[in-house]
Amino acid sequence: MTGQTAKIECRDLSKAFHVPGQDQRLLVLDRVSLSVRENEFLVVLGPGQCGKTVLLNCIAGLIEPSAGQVLLDGAPVTQPGPDRAMVFQRYALMPWKTVEHNVAFGLAVRGVPAKERLAAAHHYIDLVGLKGFEKAYPEQLSGGMKQRVGIARAYANAPDILLMDEPFGALDAQTRYAMEQDLRSIWEKEKRTVIFVTNNIEEAIYLGDRILVMSVLPGRVKAEYDIGIPSPRNYTDPAFLTYRKQISNATDLSL
Repeated sequence: MTGQTAKIECRDLSKAFHVPGQDQRLLVLDRVSLSVRENEFLVVLGPGQCGKTVLLNCIAGLIEPSAGQVLLDGAPVTQPGPDRAMVFQRYALMPWKTVEHNVAFGLAVRGVPAKERLAAAHHYIDLVGLKGFEKAYPEQLSGGMKQRVGIARAYANAPDILLMDEPFGALDAQTRYAMEQDLRSIWEKEKRTVIFVTNNIEEAIYLGDRILVMSVLPGRVKAEYDIGIPSPRNYTDPAFLTYRKQISNATDLSL
């Protein structure tokens, strides 16, 4: 990223948590430094227990680092803000609200007039492929459809940055692959700066412009890969398979 202005920077970021019942602290992140350029799709890849979610929460402003800092457009991050939206593995939808009202919820909280926020909600519902389900409730949707609602809700708030914490981890393999295709397509239509966390090597290569590989606790950045494969990507493309082999050999993750 030499010569490019960073949208997000983590500088020597460390985070330790107190261990209940013990006079010690568990170091989860250890001097993590990274930069993310505007509209880049960055994937943070690593096994469980490597601090990936803690890293996202520090960038979101939900957790205060023990040392180091997070910078957004050069300014320190000290709290959450509407410029950052989170998409979680758990769907986090309000079961008593319809799809359109779940998607429009953030806009309602911000006081956007009803006509304007519903128009925005319908635009993003259409973008994620759920046109016709505006009046449906979460219990009437499949897992993949629920996650589409979560992505639409994040986009509807017009954030600069999307922070995605293993959003497809709970889906079956076929639905997960379809969601990866759709997310990449949505991102190419409406670019955002994305930090996407996963423990799946193929998912990382399919989605990412760049991949950072994390070590097990304490979490550190152990490797970086620029993915020079044009879209649409194919799991059986020779270049894809080469990246898969390189990353697999450098990590403890399975394919």
